[in-house]
Amino acid sequence: MGVSVMKDLDRKIGFLFHDVARFRTIVFDQLMQPHGLTRAQWWVLAHLGRKDGQTQTDLAERMDLGAVTLSGLIDRLEASGWVERRPDPKDRRAKRVWLTAKVSDLQKAMSRRINEVNKTAMAGLDDEQIEQLIKMLRIIKMNLARAAKANAKTDGTGGRNNNNKKQRRDGTA
Repeated sequence: MGVSVMKDLDRKIGFLFHDVARFRTIVFDQLMQPHGLTRAQWWVLAHLGRKDGQTQTDLAERMDLGAVTLSGLIDRLEASGWVERRPDPKDRRAKRVWLTAKVSDLQKAMSRRINEVNKTAMAGLDDEQIEQLIKMLRIIKMNLARAAKANAKTDGTGGRNNNNKKQRRDGTA
């Protein structure tokens, strides 16, 4: 790649990635508002939907949140009846967070809404273009995950970012 192409990549790609993620989140927030969910709450529910029964510590790490912040979110979700904390059978100090049966209809609504967001975002692209985009984004994600892992080993931070939160190094979101 030429120097001028590399110089413009941040303006072209970095801001574009950020703006796409930001607008996607804004649109999803708007669609979830009638369900009474805040962005942080639906984000917790989405993570638990991917892997239910995580410890609060694991969930905080996956979400790149502080333990105190996550605990407050779980308190509110638990008060709404969407999640429940249960003791970890292997570690009496730890609590695991589980989705309740009440959240089933909400998850279906979330799934429908994210499909709406994706349909809106992909308007004007054909199936082949969408598949190619997904393939390219997966490659970019893995390249960056690999770089983050390598940098964490060499920079002495142990994988921590400037906000003193654990960084995800496995490429999951």
